[in-house]
Amino acid sequence: MESKQFNVVILTFAIVGVCLYIYWPDDSYIPLPLHENLSLNQIDERRELPLAGDASSGRLPPDQWKSFLPELFDHIQSNFSSKYHNPCWEDAGSLRCLPYFYQIGSYKCGTTDLWDKLVQHPDVLPVAKEPHWWAWRRFGYTSLPLHKPLILKIRNITGEGHDRSLQWYYNFISDQAITQLKNNSKLVFGDASISNLWGLADFKWQKHFPNAREPPIYLADLIHTLQPKAKITAILRNPVDKLWTTYMLGDRYKKISFKAYFDSMVKKAAACEKQHTIRYCAFVHGSSSPTAPYGNHLYQGKYAIYLREWVETFGLENIHVLRLEDWKNNTIRELDGVIRYLDLEPLTIESMNRIVDRSVKNVNKKAVDREVVMTPSMRSVVEEYYRPWNVILSELLKDPKYLWH
Repeated sequence: MESKQFNVVILTFAIVGVCLYIYWPDDSYIPLPLHENLSLNQIDERRELPLAGDASSGRLPPDQWKSFLPELFDHIQSNFSSKYHNPCWEDAGSLRCLPYFYQIGSYKCGTTDLWDKLVQHPDVLPVAKEPHWWAWRRFGYTSLPLHKPLILKIRNITGEGHDRSLQWYYNFISDQAITQLKNNSKLVFGDASISNLWGLADFKWQKHFPNAREPPIYLADLIHTLQPKAKITAILRNPVDKLWTTYMLGDRYKKISFKAYFDSMVKKAAACEKQHTIRYCAFVHGSSSPTAPYGNHLYQGKYAIYLREWVETFGLENIHVLRLEDWKNNTIRELDGVIRYLDLEPLTIESMNRIVDRSVKNVNKKAVDREVVMTPSMRSVVEEYYRPWNVILSELLKDPKYLWH
C-alpha cells in the first residue's frame, strides 16, 4: 500500500512539474544567448571554390553539378524568344515558358497580400500563387495545402501519379498562362512559392557530394543558371512578430506556452549546431525538407542565411526586398516599387487606389487577438535572440531598416 501511495505522489509531482514548465509565465524565461558576436563571414564557410568533385570548401560552378539534373538542363532552353516579355521558347511546336519573376517569401510576411495586389496589374497573369514545384514537388512532395483542385487536375493531366517531373510544371503553367501569352506578348507571370527562399538545387546532395558539410548548391544557383535575368522579389517582417504569428497558427497556442515553444526550438537549434554548420541546420532542419516542410521555425526568421544565396548569385542590385511594416504603412508606394522593379507599365493613381483598397489577404486574426499576447519580457528575449541576425541582414542588404529597432 505504501509503495502504491509513493508512486502516486511521484506521478503527481511529475505532472505538476510538466504543467509548471509549459504554463509558467513567460516572464520567468531567459535563455542563454546564442550567436552573440556572429558576423556575416562566420556563417559563410564556402567562399573558396572547391576542387573538382569536392564540395567541402565552396560553391560549385554549374559545370560540376548540372549533370545531376539532366531533365532540367536537357529540356529548358537558355535562349528565350524575343517575341515575349516573359521567358518563353518554342519546343517541337509547343510554347514553353518559365516564370518571369519569383516571389521567394518569406513565410507569414505578407506574401499573399502582396501577390493578390500585384496580379491585379493588367500585364501580370493571376496564376496560382504557390505550386511549390522547385523546392518541394520536384523532390516528391505531394501534399495539398494550397490549390488542391488545380494540383490534382495537373497531376491527372500529367498522368504520372506524382508532381516531380518538369512536364508537371509545364502543364501547371500551360493550364493557366500559355493561351494568354500567345494572345498578348506583353503578359508575364510569376511563381510565389514561399519554399523557394530556402530551396535546394539537389536534394541528393549528400550522395553526390559525400565530402560536403552542408548543401553545396541551392535553388538560387539553379534558377540563376537557368534564368540569369529572372526577377527576384521578397517581403520580410520583424522576425519576432513572424515567430509569434507562426506560434498562433492553428491551435498550437492552446497546447503549449510561447515560452515553451521558443525554448524547444532554441534547444533543437543548439543541438544541431553542435554537430553541423549553421547553414546545414537552417537548410536541412530549418525549412527545406519536403517531408517536414516547415521545420524549426526559429531559422526562418534568420533571413540572412537564405537570402545570402540569392544575393550572391543574382547580385543585390537585381533583387527587390521590402518589409511588411512598410507595405502596411504605405502600400501604394511599396507596390509601385515592385511594379517598377519588374519593368511593368506604371499604373494611374486611380488604378493603384483600386488595388490597395482590396481587402488584406491571409491575415492570421489569432495573432492579433488582444486576449492572447506576448509578454514584454518574452518579447525582449526573442528580440535579443534575433538581434545579431538582423545586424547580418542589414549588412547583407546594405540597409539599416532591417535592424527593426
